[in-house]
Amino acid sequence: MGPQPGAGLTGEQARGVTRGVLAAHGVTGPDLDDALLVVTELVSNARRHAGGVTAFRVRCRPPRAAVEVSDADPEVPLHRSAPAGVPGMFGWLMINRLAENVTVETGPSGKTITVVVAARSAVDAPTTPRLAPR
Repeated sequence: MGPQPGAGLTGEQARGVTRGVLAAHGVTGPDLDDALLVVTELVSNARRHAGGVTAFRVRCRPPRAAVEVSDADPEVPLHRSAPAGVPGMFGWLMINRLAENVTVETGPSGKTITVVVAARSAVDAPTTPRLAPR
């Protein structure tokens, strides 16, 4: 899907677009879940800290997908940790842990964060769970 103007783009709308693009390529299960978490965090951060999303794009070519979120703030996200009892400040860490690659391009009109995640089709995805049951 090509660039989309998105100042009013909500997390729900971004997840819907992402779900549709990945489903069209047969991506389901944990890879889809990871992509949706990344999209939620990127859009939420753009709305909360940068005045909203200025462009949004999802590209999928299994076994990977790329999510691009642009906003008007050129400030690069910081790797910050917070005490366990303090809410927030874990989204950027989570994005980086779920991603295969993260790039941030800045310019005078803002930044674009591109996150590449695993996006294997149902045929190619592993059948064993990623987390051991408790």
